[in-house]
Amino acid sequence: MGLTLHSETTTLKDGKMKKQLLSTTTALLASATLFAGGDIAPVEPQIDMPAVETPSHYNVALKAGTLGVGLDISRMFSESFGLRANINGLTYNDNRDISDINYDTDLKLLTVGLLADYYPMESNFRISAGLYYNDNHADGTFVPTAGTTFEFGDNTYTAAEIGRIDAGAYYKDSVAPYVGFGWGNKSSSDGWGFTLDIGALYQGSTKVYADPAINAGLPANIRDQIKDDIEKERIQIEDDIKDYKWYPVIMLGINYSF
Repeated sequence: MGLTLHSETTTLKDGKMKKQLLSTTTALLASATLFAGGDIAPVEPQIDMPAVETPSHYNVALKAGTLGVGLDISRMFSESFGLRANINGLTYNDNRDISDINYDTDLKLLTVGLLADYYPMESNFRISAGLYYNDNHADGTFVPTAGTTFEFGDNTYTAAEIGRIDAGAYYKDSVAPYVGFGWGNKSSSDGWGFTLDIGALYQGSTKVYADPAINAGLPANIRDQIKDDIEKERIQIEDDIKDYKWYPVIMLGINYSF
C-alpha cells in the first residue's frame, strides 16, 4: 500500500506540473506573437483629449458714447452668430445767455435696439445690423433780455412783444435702422473684456417746432405778423438740417461673459 500511495502522489504532482508548464508555455507564445506582429492586436492606450472651448452663451456690457450711457445683453447662438438687445439714454440741461437771449435747453437721448451680430473671423470683430426705437429729442425756452430787440423774418421786435419762445426738435420716424461694426461680446471663456461699436443710425427727417408766447396786449395784426415771421424762421431751420439724417454712433465700454 505504501508503494501505491507513492505512485498516486507522483501522478498527481506530474499532472499539476504539466498544467503549470502548459499555462506558462501558452503565455510565452502569446507574448511572442504579440511582439512578432501576429494576429493578436496590441491594446492602444487611451488619451484624454482636452475639451474644445466654445464661446460663452451670454454677455453683459456697460458702455458710453454718442447714444448716452448704454447697457447691452447679448447671446451667442453659434461660433459666428449672436443677438444683442440694448438700451441707451442721457439727459443734459444747459442754461446760458447768448446775445441778450437766455437759452434754457434740454437734450434727451433714448434708444432701445435689437441687433444681429455676425463674426466673420475667429476674432471678436463683428458686423452688426438692426433696428432701434428712437426717442432722441431736444426742447428749449428762449427768453430775450428786457429792453433788447431782435429780428424775425424781415421785421424787428422788442423783448416785450415776443415774451418768450418754446422750441425744439425731434425725429418724425420713431424706428431707426442701424448698421455698423465693432469688437467684443464674444468670448471663449468667462471673464471681463471690452466692447466697441462704430456705426450710424438712420434717424430720417427732423421736425422743428416753435411756439411764441406773444404779448396778448398787442393788436391782432401784430400778433399774426409775429407768428408768421417765427414760422418762416422755423421752416428755414428745418430746411437747413434736412440733410442730416444719419446720426454717428460710437460706443465704448466693458463687458462680462458667462
